[in-house]
Amino acid sequence: MSEAIKSTGPVRRATLPNGLEIAYQGKAEMEQMYDDIFEKRVYTRQGITLRDGDCVFDVGGNIGLFTVFVALHWPAARLWTFEPAPPLFQILSANAAPYGERVRLFNCGLSSRPGEAELTFYPHTSGMSSFYPNEQEEREALRTLIHNEMARGKEGVQDLLQYEEELLAERFRRETLTCRLRTLSEVIREEGVTRIDLLKIDVEKSEMDVLAGLDEDDWPKLQQAVLEVHDLGDRLKQVTSLFRAHGFTVTMDQDDLYHGSDRWNVYALRESLAATPDPGHRRPDRAAALDRIEDRARKLREAMRGKR
Repeated sequence: MSEAIKSTGPVRRATLPNGLEIAYQGKAEMEQMYDDIFEKRVYTRQGITLRDGDCVFDVGGNIGLFTVFVALHWPAARLWTFEPAPPLFQILSANAAPYGERVRLFNCGLSSRPGEAELTFYPHTSGMSSFYPNEQEEREALRTLIHNEMARGKEGVQDLLQYEEELLAERFRRETLTCRLRTLSEVIREEGVTRIDLLKIDVEKSEMDVLAGLDEDDWPKLQQAVLEVHDLGDRLKQVTSLFRAHGFTVTMDQDDLYHGSDRWNVYALRESLAATPDPGHRRPDRAAALDRIEDRARKLREAMRGKR
Protein backbone atom coordinates (compact mmCIF):
# COMPACT_ATOMS: atom_id res chain seq x y z
CA MET A 1 0.00 0.00 0.00
CA SER A 2 1.04 3.59 -0.52
CA GLU A 3 2.24 5.56 2.46
CA ALA A 4 -0.48 7.58 4.17
CA ILE A 5 -0.36 11.21 5.20
CA LYS A 6 -2.66 13.38 7.27
CA SER A 7 -4.63 15.95 5.32
CA THR A 8 -3.31 19.51 5.54
CA GLY A 9 -6.57 20.97 4.26
CA PRO A 10 -8.70 20.95 1.12
CA VAL A 11 -6.95 20.84 -2.25
CA ARG A 12 -7.73 23.12 -5.17
CA ARG A 13 -8.78 21.61 -8.46
CA ALA A 14 -8.56 22.71 -12.09
CA THR A 15 -9.32 21.22 -15.49
CA LEU A 16 -6.36 20.65 -17.80
CA PRO A 17 -6.53 21.45 -21.54
CA ASN A 18 -7.00 17.72 -22.21
CA GLY A 19 -10.15 17.75 -20.04
CA LEU A 20 -8.67 15.96 -17.03
CA GLU A 21 -9.45 17.42 -13.61
CA ILE A 22 -6.51 17.54 -11.21
CA ALA A 23 -5.56 18.92 -7.81
CA TYR A 24 -2.79 21.51 -7.79
CA GLN A 25 -0.53 23.65 -5.60
CA GLY A 26 -0.07 26.79 -7.75
CA LYS A 27 -1.93 27.51 -10.97
CA ALA A 28 0.91 29.11 -12.97
CA GLU A 29 3.29 26.31 -12.00
CA MET A 30 0.69 23.66 -12.82
CA GLU A 31 0.22 25.16 -16.30
CA GLN A 32 3.97 25.12 -16.90
CA MET A 33 4.22 21.49 -15.75
CA TYR A 34 1.35 20.50 -18.03
CA ASP A 35 3.05 22.18 -21.00
CA ASP A 36 6.38 20.47 -20.25
CA ILE A 37 4.97 16.99 -19.62
CA PHE A 38 1.90 16.66 -21.85
CA GLU A 39 2.68 19.04 -24.71
CA LYS A 40 6.49 19.16 -25.00
CA ARG A 41 6.90 15.67 -23.52
CA VAL A 42 10.25 16.56 -22.01
CA TYR A 43 10.54 13.21 -20.21
CA THR A 44 9.92 11.10 -23.33
CA ARG A 45 12.34 12.68 -25.80
CA GLN A 46 15.68 11.57 -27.22
CA GLY A 47 14.62 7.95 -27.67
CA ILE A 48 13.04 7.49 -24.23
CA THR A 49 10.10 5.13 -24.79
CA LEU A 50 7.62 3.13 -22.75
CA ARG A 51 5.14 0.34 -23.27
CA ASP A 52 2.35 -1.21 -21.21
CA GLY A 53 3.58 -3.25 -18.29
CA ASP A 54 6.75 -1.18 -17.84
CA CYS A 55 8.01 -0.17 -14.41
CA VAL A 56 8.55 3.57 -13.87
CA PHE A 57 10.17 5.29 -10.89
CA ASP A 58 9.12 8.95 -10.62
CA VAL A 59 11.57 10.58 -8.20
CA GLY A 60 10.52 14.11 -7.35
CA GLY A 61 6.86 13.56 -8.15
CA ASN A 62 5.61 17.00 -7.05
CA ILE A 63 1.81 17.00 -7.65
CA GLY A 64 2.05 13.89 -9.83
CA LEU A 65 1.57 15.18 -13.38
CA PHE A 66 4.23 12.87 -14.83
CA THR A 67 2.73 9.95 -12.93
CA VAL A 68 -0.69 10.84 -14.37
CA PHE A 69 0.84 11.21 -17.86
CA VAL A 70 2.30 7.71 -17.72
CA ALA A 71 -0.84 6.20 -16.18
CA LEU A 72 -3.02 7.68 -18.93
CA HIS A 73 -0.76 6.70 -21.83
CA TRP A 74 0.15 3.20 -20.63
CA PRO A 75 -2.74 1.78 -18.55
CA ALA A 76 -0.80 -1.35 -17.55
CA ALA A 77 2.38 0.50 -16.50
CA ARG A 78 3.37 0.28 -12.84
CA LEU A 79 4.65 3.37 -11.04
CA TRP A 80 6.59 4.10 -7.89
CA THR A 81 6.39 7.83 -7.10
CA PHE A 82 8.40 9.70 -4.46
CA GLU A 83 7.66 13.14 -3.02
CA PRO A 84 9.13 14.32 0.31
CA ALA A 85 7.08 17.51 0.92
CA PRO A 86 3.84 16.68 2.81
CA PRO A 87 1.78 19.48 1.17
CA LEU A 88 2.69 18.18 -2.29
CA PHE A 89 2.27 14.55 -1.25
CA GLN A 90 -1.33 15.24 -0.27
CA ILE A 91 -2.01 16.66 -3.75
CA LEU A 92 -0.07 13.83 -5.42
CA SER A 93 -2.20 11.32 -3.51
CA ALA A 94 -5.40 12.93 -4.79
CA ASN A 95 -4.16 12.92 -8.39
CA ALA A 96 -2.91 9.32 -8.24
CA ALA A 97 -6.03 7.94 -6.54
CA PRO A 98 -7.94 7.09 -9.78
CA TYR A 99 -5.17 4.73 -10.88
CA GLY A 100 -5.37 2.42 -7.88
CA GLU A 101 -2.76 -0.03 -6.72
CA ARG A 102 -0.58 0.18 -9.82
CA VAL A 103 0.68 3.55 -8.52
CA ARG A 104 2.64 3.26 -5.28
CA LEU A 105 3.38 6.48 -3.42
CA PHE A 106 6.20 7.27 -1.00
CA ASN A 107 6.26 10.39 1.18
CA CYS A 108 10.04 10.57 1.26
CA GLY A 109 13.06 11.74 -0.67
CA LEU A 110 15.69 9.42 -2.13
CA SER A 111 19.32 9.95 -1.19
CA SER A 112 22.67 8.25 -0.64
CA ARG A 113 21.64 6.91 2.78
CA PRO A 114 18.49 6.61 4.90
CA GLY A 115 17.71 9.31 7.45
CA GLU A 116 16.13 12.75 7.58
CA ALA A 117 16.97 16.13 6.07
CA GLU A 118 15.55 19.64 6.04
CA LEU A 119 13.77 20.62 2.84
CA THR A 120 13.37 24.29 1.95
CA PHE A 121 9.84 24.38 0.56
CA TYR A 122 8.57 27.25 -1.59
CA PRO A 123 4.73 27.07 -1.56
CA HIS A 124 4.44 29.36 -4.60
CA THR A 125 7.32 27.82 -6.55
CA SER A 126 7.17 24.27 -5.29
CA GLY A 127 9.20 22.81 -8.16
CA MET A 128 12.25 24.70 -6.91
CA SER A 129 12.02 23.37 -3.35
CA SER A 130 15.33 21.80 -2.43
CA PHE A 131 17.44 20.00 0.15
CA TYR A 132 20.25 22.26 -1.15
CA PRO A 133 18.63 25.70 -1.16
CA ASN A 134 20.31 28.69 -2.73
CA GLU A 135 17.72 31.40 -3.13
CA GLN A 136 19.95 33.48 -5.41
CA GLU A 137 20.36 30.57 -7.84
CA GLU A 138 16.64 29.83 -7.73
CA ARG A 139 15.72 33.49 -8.26
CA GLU A 140 18.03 33.76 -11.26
CA ALA A 141 16.59 30.58 -12.79
CA LEU A 142 13.04 31.89 -12.41
CA ARG A 143 14.07 35.30 -13.71
CA THR A 144 15.58 33.62 -16.78
CA LEU A 145 12.37 31.67 -17.38
CA ILE A 146 10.22 34.84 -17.11
CA HIS A 147 12.42 36.78 -19.54
CA ASN A 148 12.50 33.87 -22.00
CA GLU A 149 8.71 33.69 -21.86
CA MET A 150 8.58 37.42 -22.63
CA ALA A 151 10.96 36.94 -25.57
CA ARG A 152 8.62 34.27 -26.94
CA GLY A 153 5.73 36.71 -26.71
CA LYS A 154 3.74 34.99 -23.98
CA GLU A 155 0.68 37.05 -23.17
CA GLY A 156 0.74 39.02 -19.92
CA VAL A 157 4.44 38.54 -19.14
CA GLN A 158 5.40 42.08 -20.17
CA ASP A 159 2.90 43.51 -17.67
CA LEU A 160 4.36 41.37 -14.89
CA LEU A 161 7.87 42.71 -15.34
CA GLN A 162 7.05 46.01 -13.67
CA TYR A 163 6.36 43.95 -10.52
CA GLU A 164 9.26 41.53 -11.04
CA GLU A 165 10.96 42.00 -7.68
CA GLU A 166 7.69 41.79 -5.74
CA LEU A 167 6.77 38.68 -7.72
CA LEU A 168 10.09 37.00 -6.98
CA ALA A 169 9.85 37.88 -3.28
CA GLU A 170 6.42 36.22 -3.05
CA ARG A 171 7.46 33.20 -5.12
CA PHE A 172 10.34 32.50 -2.74
CA ARG A 173 8.50 32.77 0.53
CA ARG A 174 9.81 29.67 2.26
CA GLU A 175 9.04 27.04 4.85
CA THR A 176 11.39 24.46 6.34
CA LEU A 177 10.16 20.86 6.45
CA THR A 178 11.88 17.84 7.98
CA CYS A 179 11.56 14.96 5.54
CA ARG A 180 12.37 11.27 5.55
CA LEU A 181 15.09 9.96 3.24
CA ARG A 182 15.51 6.46 1.86
CA THR A 183 17.79 4.94 -0.78
CA LEU A 184 16.78 3.74 -4.21
CA SER A 185 18.20 0.28 -3.61
CA GLU A 186 16.41 -0.01 -0.26
CA VAL A 187 13.09 0.52 -2.05
CA ILE A 188 14.05 -1.83 -4.89
CA ARG A 189 14.73 -4.61 -2.39
CA GLU A 190 11.65 -3.93 -0.29
CA GLU A 191 9.36 -3.83 -3.31
CA GLY A 192 10.92 -6.80 -5.11
CA VAL A 193 11.61 -4.74 -8.25
CA THR A 194 13.65 -6.66 -10.83
CA ARG A 195 13.67 -4.10 -13.65
CA ILE A 196 13.19 -0.32 -13.90
CA ASP A 197 12.22 0.61 -17.45
CA LEU A 198 12.40 4.34 -16.76
CA LEU A 199 13.89 6.28 -13.87
CA LYS A 200 12.80 9.93 -13.93
CA ILE A 201 14.64 12.24 -11.53
CA ASP A 202 13.75 15.90 -10.94
CA VAL A 203 15.00 16.74 -7.45
CA GLU A 204 16.56 20.21 -7.53
CA LYS A 205 20.27 19.57 -7.04
CA SER A 206 19.90 16.18 -5.27
CA GLU A 207 20.29 14.11 -8.44
CA MET A 208 23.75 12.79 -7.53
CA ASP A 209 22.47 11.82 -4.07
CA VAL A 210 19.67 9.77 -5.64
CA LEU A 211 22.12 7.95 -7.93
CA ALA A 212 24.52 7.35 -5.03
CA GLY A 213 21.72 5.36 -3.39
CA LEU A 214 21.67 2.85 -6.27
CA ASP A 215 23.92 -0.10 -5.38
CA GLU A 216 26.22 -1.48 -8.07
CA ASP A 217 24.25 -4.74 -8.09
CA ASP A 218 21.09 -2.80 -8.99
CA TRP A 219 22.46 -0.75 -11.91
CA PRO A 220 21.82 -3.59 -14.41
CA LYS A 221 18.11 -3.40 -13.54
CA LEU A 222 17.94 0.15 -14.90
CA GLN A 223 17.11 0.46 -18.62
CA GLN A 224 16.40 4.17 -19.21
CA ALA A 225 16.68 7.38 -17.23
CA VAL A 226 15.80 11.03 -17.69
CA LEU A 227 17.04 13.65 -15.26
CA GLU A 228 16.94 17.38 -14.78
CA VAL A 229 20.54 18.23 -13.90
CA HIS A 230 21.74 21.52 -12.42
CA ASP A 231 25.07 22.17 -14.10
CA LEU A 232 26.86 23.50 -11.03
CA GLY A 233 30.58 22.90 -10.95
CA ASP A 234 31.05 19.76 -13.05
CA ARG A 235 27.67 18.20 -12.15
CA LEU A 236 26.61 17.63 -15.76
CA LYS A 237 29.91 15.89 -16.52
CA GLN A 238 29.61 13.76 -13.38
CA VAL A 239 26.11 12.57 -14.24
CA THR A 240 26.82 11.81 -17.89
CA SER A 241 30.09 10.03 -17.04
CA LEU A 242 28.35 7.90 -14.41
CA PHE A 243 25.74 6.66 -16.88
CA ARG A 244 28.27 6.04 -19.65
CA ALA A 245 30.40 4.03 -17.23
CA HIS A 246 27.35 1.80 -16.59
CA GLY A 247 26.69 1.10 -20.27
CA PHE A 248 24.31 3.87 -21.29
CA THR A 249 24.14 6.10 -24.35
CA VAL A 250 23.66 9.65 -23.09
CA THR A 251 22.26 12.77 -24.74
CA MET A 252 21.44 16.22 -23.37
CA ASP A 253 19.20 19.11 -24.27
CA GLN A 254 17.99 22.36 -22.77
CA ASP A 255 14.46 23.63 -23.21
CA ASP A 256 14.11 27.06 -24.83
CA LEU A 257 12.62 28.48 -21.64
CA TYR A 258 15.77 27.57 -19.70
CA HIS A 259 18.38 28.87 -22.14
CA GLY A 260 20.88 30.83 -20.10
CA SER A 261 20.19 28.90 -16.88
CA ASP A 262 21.98 25.96 -15.27
CA ARG A 263 19.05 23.53 -15.95
CA TRP A 264 19.67 20.70 -18.43
CA ASN A 265 17.81 17.51 -19.30
CA VAL A 266 19.88 14.33 -19.51
CA TYR A 267 18.59 11.23 -21.31
CA ALA A 268 20.24 7.83 -20.78
CA LEU A 269 19.42 4.59 -22.62
CA ARG A 270 21.06 1.20 -22.32
CA GLU A 271 23.44 0.91 -25.27
CA SER A 272 21.70 -2.28 -26.40
CA LEU A 273 18.30 -0.56 -26.30
CA ALA A 274 19.60 2.51 -28.13
CA ALA A 275 21.24 0.38 -30.84
CA THR A 276 18.34 -2.05 -31.42
CA PRO A 277 15.08 -0.50 -30.20
CA ASP A 278 12.35 -2.91 -29.16
CA PRO A 279 9.51 -2.60 -31.72
CA GLY A 280 7.14 -2.64 -28.77
CA HIS A 281 8.64 0.66 -27.65
CA ARG A 282 7.67 2.56 -30.77
CA ARG A 283 5.86 5.74 -30.00
CA PRO A 284 2.10 5.38 -30.66
CA ASP A 285 0.39 7.38 -33.37
CA ARG A 286 -0.12 10.84 -31.83
CA ALA A 287 -3.74 11.25 -32.94
CA ALA A 288 -4.71 7.79 -31.72
CA ALA A 289 -2.87 8.34 -28.45
CA LEU A 290 -4.65 11.63 -27.85
CA ASP A 291 -8.00 9.97 -28.57
CA ARG A 292 -7.24 7.31 -25.97
CA ILE A 293 -6.18 9.90 -23.41
CA GLU A 294 -9.31 11.98 -23.95
CA ASP A 295 -11.47 8.87 -23.60
CA ARG A 296 -9.76 7.91 -20.32
CA ALA A 297 -10.05 11.48 -19.06
CA ARG A 298 -13.77 11.46 -19.84
CA LYS A 299 -14.27 8.18 -17.98
CA LEU A 300 -12.30 9.48 -14.99
CA ARG A 301 -14.40 12.66 -14.86
CA GLU A 302 -17.57 10.57 -14.95
CA ALA A 303 -16.25 8.31 -12.18
CA MET A 304 -15.28 11.28 -10.02
CA ARG A 305 -18.72 12.85 -10.48
CA GLY A 306 -20.32 9.61 -9.43
CA LYS A 307 -18.42 9.70 -6.13
CA ARG A 308 -19.63 13.18 -5.25
